[in-house]
Amino acid sequence: MQEPAVAPASPESQSTTHMVYALMQFALAVRQRKHVVIAALLLAGLLGGLYFATATRLYSAKAQLLVMQTGADVMNPTLDNSKQTMMPTYVGVISTAKVLQGALARLRPEECIDLEESPKERWPDALRRGLSAKSAYNTNIIEIEYRSRDPNVAVAVVNSVVDSYLNYMDTTHKGTALAILQILTNEKLQLEQQINTTNQELQQAYREVGHLASSPDDRLTHPVVQRAIAINESLIDATKKRIELQALMAAVEESIARGEDLQQHIMTVADVAGRDLFLSSLGFNTTSGQTQMYLERAMLEDQAELERLRKDRLSNHPAILALEQKVRLTEQYLLSYQDRLRDRIAELRATELGPMIVNMLRQKISEAQQREAMYYQQYDDLSREASQLNSRLAQIKLLEAAEKRYRDMYERFINKVSDIQVKQEGPDIRTDVVSKPEVNNVPISPNLKRVLLMVLVGGLGAGLMAVYVLDTLDDRFRSIEEMEQQLGAPVLAMVRPLKAVDQSGLDALQIHVQPDSAESEAFRTMRTALSLTEHPSMRLVVTSSEPGDGKTTVLANLAVAYAQSGKRTLLIDADLRRPGLTALLACRGAEGLSTIIGGEEEVAGAALRCIRASGVDGLDVLPSGPRPSNPAELLGTPAFAHLLAWAESVYDQILIDSPPTLAASDTAIVGRLVDGVVLVVQPEKNRRRLVTRAAASLSALKIMLLGVVINRVGADGDNGYYGGYAYDYDYSGENHTVDETPKYRLVGAEDEELEGDPSNAGQKPSDSVAVRRRAV
Repeated sequence: MQEPAVAPASPESQSTTHMVYALMQFALAVRQRKHVVIAALLLAGLLGGLYFATATRLYSAKAQLLVMQTGADVMNPTLDNSKQTMMPTYVGVISTAKVLQGALARLRPEECIDLEESPKERWPDALRRGLSAKSAYNTNIIEIEYRSRDPNVAVAVVNSVVDSYLNYMDTTHKGTALAILQILTNEKLQLEQQINTTNQELQQAYREVGHLASSPDDRLTHPVVQRAIAINESLIDATKKRIELQALMAAVEESIARGEDLQQHIMTVADVAGRDLFLSSLGFNTTSGQTQMYLERAMLEDQAELERLRKDRLSNHPAILALEQKVRLTEQYLLSYQDRLRDRIAELRATELGPMIVNMLRQKISEAQQREAMYYQQYDDLSREASQLNSRLAQIKLLEAAEKRYRDMYERFINKVSDIQVKQEGPDIRTDVVSKPEVNNVPISPNLKRVLLMVLVGGLGAGLMAVYVLDTLDDRFRSIEEMEQQLGAPVLAMVRPLKAVDQSGLDALQIHVQPDSAESEAFRTMRTALSLTEHPSMRLVVTSSEPGDGKTTVLANLAVAYAQSGKRTLLIDADLRRPGLTALLACRGAEGLSTIIGGEEEVAGAALRCIRASGVDGLDVLPSGPRPSNPAELLGTPAFAHLLAWAESVYDQILIDSPPTLAASDTAIVGRLVDGVVLVVQPEKNRRRLVTRAAASLSALKIMLLGVVINRVGADGDNGYYGGYAYDYDYSGENHTVDETPKYRLVGAEDEELEGDPSNAGQKPSDSVAVRRRAV
């Protein structure tokens, strides 16, 4: 059955919907496992408190330095763009070995308490670990910070580092500009020499190749390469022509060997060898073909003129009659020419036509081979020449790229040299202290707010991650919406756990024993949902993904619900492997479905004999019958389809019980013959992968999945994901009390055969069946 067309949603809408849906499902999972999140927060809080109580208190001291340019514009002491790029270098100098050693030399012994745990030769590294320096973005300010166990020591270390840094910058920066200028000048001279050498090599290569382009950016192709490309295309065409001729000759020789008619090859040979040459070989002169073509073209023109005259004049006009006579005579001549050509071919067919065609093809193949060899030789010569040319052109490209790179580098060096102004009277860069360190008795580590934030973020993140992992490992459907989305079918009803009973037959059916209970209302809800679907639901198959899901119990109660609504209902047990419905309704040992479709008797007569009354008005049962050795083959016979067609003419509703979808192929066989399939799912038992695979197998076979029935849903709102969707309703107007003690088990499971009363084996069909027999 073809599914209804649905307008495809936009990718953005689908992505947004999927994201919102995933967030809602994750929020639902967090609510179900909130104890995991709370435990993670408590554990993170415990670890955070332990850290805060035992961590060493550290104190910080900070100083700020201003790096400015001195020169003509003393009123604007800022760094220009070229010196702004040097700020990371100035910051990195603070942590160098020379600056740190100078700072250590300025410290007193009592100010080295943070370094006592390390050997003296490792003190610069220990000092570097507690020291940090950074520059604010787009500013000339460097901030120096040191952390120590003593606030006074932190201030002393920062002052020592600042003094050492200022001294280092003052003693080293005076000769820096002159040294840089000397280095740049030497590199500039080397670049000039490299540019001259590369230019000479490039000019020599131009002269050897014969440069065609006016500039290096031109994209002209060398004439040798152009000729090689043209010869290669001609060689490909010649090779194709030779292969076609050889294939045609092989087909003609095979036809001659088999004694077949060569008429099928005549036109092909004529096109290949030339129509005039072929006609000459048959005994016709070369003008005959030209005359035929001329007459055909003239006849087409006369026919067009005739059509035009017929629209403007009467059909008996002399001009029209003359033109018709001319067209007729031309057509007769062309037909006689074709007859003469066929007669000539028929005369030569037996003895001369075959050898003549073979000789013509051999001549054409020889010509094609010669042409191919000529093209190949020319292409080979040009390829060698082009190969040498291409290697030299590639060298030219490399030389051009090298020359351009050298010139770019040369321009950059010129710009740098022109920007440097050596000042003999003092340094170009000046560093001043703008903020001195102060004693701060409040520790910066551990910080209570930061620890609380880390506890909150870490605990919440770990809890959410644990929920996600647990929810991913829990291969169950998390909600009704997720089940509907992944299976592509609506949820028709949710059935509560049914109490265990020891009876069989109608006394084992909840809707018959307690029709006013909340459990029975679920089956009426399912009946109503099926009647409101867009697809026909007269012939239904109820199945499950695995054994033991309660599909037989759901099907039997649904059949009673249909019968109570006034519909003539037939309940068929098509589970010929493990007939749970037959055992549930105490019909074991009776003839049934296997007897009808496996026997020689007429389907209608055998069905009337095997159908049994259930005890409910309007509900009849067809047991499974004796267990066959080949259930799938029996269900695939035409007899089963005839049985359904007969039942459709007698009953208003047909319900079929079939084996689990993943356990046997019977559901796929039966599902192709009915209106649709209803899938029974136990969320606490069935794995999501198996249920999805069952639905996918039905969809792959074009079997309509009308809906899903969720079985054994708890009434407690906190029991699983689906408990919040269950309802409690009593027709008496009072609240329905549910025993919360977990004493429920599945009734009618296929892996638990129920023993029926042997006395029921001889029960006769109901009066309604007898009436329908008489009607048939």
